[in-house]
Amino acid sequence: MSDQTVRQDPQQWDNLQPDQVIDHLIYEIYNPVSLLGSQLKRLTDDDDPLSEEDYEEIFEQMHHAVRQLSRTVVHLKRYSEGRKAH
Repeated sequence: MSDQTVRQDPQQWDNLQPDQVIDHLIYEIYNPVSLLGSQLKRLTDDDDPLSEEDYEEIFEQMHHAVRQLSRTVVHLKRYSEGRKAH
């Protein structure tokens, strides 16, 4: 998966208002969720037989997308905890 978006530094989230965080979340999760959906469709589509290499590529892309989503969740959790501390 080519990471075409520039990721927000998690420390910069601390200075954002809640509406801005929501905008960043949409930006951060759109590509990985879209990729997971399209790759899952490829895996379950009976019309397009996949090779071993295709499977490996798809799973690597899906794994990368899940890692990206996991990082975003960690950033959001830290932001939320920081807001509660204030």
